[in-house]
Amino acid sequence: MIFLIIFITAFISTILSSMSGAGTAIINVPVFLALGISLPATVAINQISGAFWVLPAARNYLKGKKVHWAFLALFCTIGIAGVITGVTVAININQKLLRTMIGYIIVFLVFYAYFNKTLGLKDSSKTYSPLKKFLAYPIAFVLGFYEAIFGSGNGILFTITTFYTRGFDFMEALGHYYLVVFFWVISAATLYGIHGYINIYYVIPSVLGGVAGGYIGSKYARHKGNKFIKLLFLILGSLLGVKLIIGI
Repeated sequence: MIFLIIFITAFISTILSSMSGAGTAIINVPVFLALGISLPATVAINQISGAFWVLPAARNYLKGKKVHWAFLALFCTIGIAGVITGVTVAININQKLLRTMIGYIIVFLVFYAYFNKTLGLKDSSKTYSPLKKFLAYPIAFVLGFYEAIFGSGNGILFTITTFYTRGFDFMEALGHYYLVVFFWVISAATLYGIHGYINIYYVIPSVLGGVAGGYIGSKYARHKGNKFIKLLFLILGSLLGVKLIIGI
């Protein structure tokens, strides 16, 4: 029964996350905790599942588009330092304050995206200055840190960051995010495994559900286009932000 519950939960959460960047943890964590799985083990399950579904999702979004490999390499490397720090924090301290802060940030970004009507609907052709492009990199550490602890909303944070610093549309932003996060979740899962928090019985249904949901969700969102993705971004981002703030 637990196997089936984890599979269905992962499938639903990954469909929604792959279409919006809202993150699977917002659904998976409360369900897995209710099943009696510890918080570090729950996060570890989420990270391992992510390692399997984010690459197919990235491929769906970036098919036929330019991939900015140099940007990805540096952003990913800086973020891994944040992941290492985040795992240590996740194991040793309460995370309620951090989630509340992230909730306020996400709500602010959702409002920003709502009132900026053209944001993310098409790839910007204008040239961004080196300074503006550089501004993305300090955020990489913060996103890597948060990914290792909870991760929900990181896709939204990355999306807004790349809108502002590189002019990505929604599909480009999510595609690049899923490439970056692949290396982050691998790093986090390895560290959680070293600390003994990986249970293969829980991991298998999460991976199966995640791969199916991630592929279907990203394929459908790619077909529907940026306006559909932005609508989900606004709806799920609002719900996620409020949930993190009020702690339900």
